[in-house]
Amino acid sequence: MTVWIVFALVTVAVAGYVLWPLLTGSPETAPATPDAGTPDAGTADDGQSITGPQSAAQTAAAHTAELVDQDELQRDLTVYRDQLSEITRDIDRGVLNAEQADAARIEVQRRILATDQRIQARAARRIGKTSGTYTRPVAVALILIGIIAGLGLYLDIGHPTLPDRPIAQRTDEIMAARNAQNHNQDRDRALRNAVADLSNKLIANPENLQNWELLGNSLLALNRPQEAQTAFLEAVKLSNRDGAYLAMYAEAIIRASDGQVTAPARGALEEAAKSGNDNPRIGFYLGVADLQQGHAKAAIERWITLANSAPADASWAPMVVRQIQQTAQAEGIDITGRLKPATTANGPAIAGNVGPSQQDMKAAADLTPEERRQMIEGMVGRLASKLAENPQDPDGWARLMRAYMVMGMKDKAQESYQQAQTALKDDKTALDQLAVIAGQAGIATQ
Repeated sequence: MTVWIVFALVTVAVAGYVLWPLLTGSPETAPATPDAGTPDAGTADDGQSITGPQSAAQTAAAHTAELVDQDELQRDLTVYRDQLSEITRDIDRGVLNAEQADAARIEVQRRILATDQRIQARAARRIGKTSGTYTRPVAVALILIGIIAGLGLYLDIGHPTLPDRPIAQRTDEIMAARNAQNHNQDRDRALRNAVADLSNKLIANPENLQNWELLGNSLLALNRPQEAQTAFLEAVKLSNRDGAYLAMYAEAIIRASDGQVTAPARGALEEAAKSGNDNPRIGFYLGVADLQQGHAKAAIERWITLANSAPADASWAPMVVRQIQQTAQAEGIDITGRLKPATTANGPAIAGNVGPSQQDMKAAADLTPEERRQMIEGMVGRLASKLAENPQDPDGWARLMRAYMVMGMKDKAQESYQQAQTALKDDKTALDQLAVIAGQAGIATQ
């Protein structure tokens, strides 16, 4: 308790030291009297302060006297300027010679300068009085706000009862952030290598449709949608305007437009929809276009149709459902019973499906972190065993690589990629797709 009393006294002392000049004023800033011999308006001749009606009367009288004196100074300036003109006329009439005129002109100019300085000094004093009326309370308020804010910040993050956070206890947090940064750097480096490799291949063979698609996806992953537009447009041309490639092209335009479905993007999507292609991008982005144009019900209708027709293992279906729920809540639209219940398989979580089953998720929620880690390692191990039995599964290899990267086992992910290259050496399309997936995950492809 004693330390708090000491802190409070120190705070009050510092605040008083800072606020005292503002509250009492500084003798140097007190306005000077118009003339040295004139006593101040609020002070008697014997130096005693005068209060009450007499002081108010003297203040008013002083203000009136100051205004009268100001008018007199302006009149003096007018007279002095007339005298300068008169000197010029006296020279013309021969009353003054050049030497006498110069001496008279210098004397009049000296008087003009002195009078002008007095006028400016009076104006400065009036401005000082006016600004002082607001400056002092504002300064006091700002200082008090600073003291109160500092006290609040201290009570929030600086008081002695807060538990310590030594570096040793933050090792996992620091390492996680560092690993995430390294992962992103490795991923970008691998993607840039993939882009360079695909570009060289396309220079040699610009008719390769698959490589244009992979190049566009890699550029989108690097957040270069404008360049991806060019790649997807080439794919559209080579595929005879296939609906899936039109949808990819539209997505690149939308990404380059900060999520806005522009007229060219909508045109490409509508053309893709007429082609009968079932690429999920078509229905999703047409729904986004409807929503951006104020047609929320039409957007939800499109998305519900898309979600209800999605395969059981569609990785994009949960995102569409979330979009439906958020839009319906924001717009006050009832969607009760309109979405089909989600279906999940009961097999191993990674081996045959996109995500874990309901049973796996329920079981994982009751596990300790160590038990949960062992469970995940077991699922990944089962996936690896299945791939050893049936290596002709590009999707399985992609899931295995991603799982190892999520677990922080980059060496195992790299080894899995090399094993996939060996197993799928006769499937060039699958190898190209795996190269892009590996690059996106941060796995070296060279």
